Amino acid sequence: MTSVQKLAGHRFMQADYLIGRYAATVPAETTLEDVTHPEFFANHLSSFRAGMVINVISDDHKLDCDLRVLTVTKTSAKVRVLRVFDEKTAPKVAEAKISDPIISHGGPAHKWRFIHNGEIVQHGFDTKEAAERAAGKYIELLKGE
Repeated sequence: MTSVQKLAGHRFMQADYLIGRYAATVPAETTLEDVTHPEFFANHLSSFRAGMVINVISDDHKLDCDLRVLTVTKTSAKVRVLRVFDEKTAPKVAEAKISDPIISHGGPAHKWRFIHNGEIVQHGFDTKEAAERAAGKYIELLKGE
């Protein structure tokens, strides 16, 4: 018999009670086929109502979809896919120009640090090179690299 993956309890929370919208974060490797399986949300069926919407996003943001709950039983829920984000067909956004960080020595308490947009992002580096490496990684993160 095949084992069915089930969503853990802490990854499912109420998003908006009045219109029956919930949000579910799922592990990075989760697929659309997984979240549309009738038993995937088996641990949360007491919260389900027909007509509610579940916004699903994976930890790596590769799976991003909205599901409509059609029917709910004691052991399963049938859902319909309302929306699936597709990177290939999504509008392209121009790359933003990220300002350069400032590397400076902040005295004996802060040591070497880097500042971005006037805010001290991180401090306590023993060398200027270490602060520069950390600032480089920070800028890469902002650029999505």
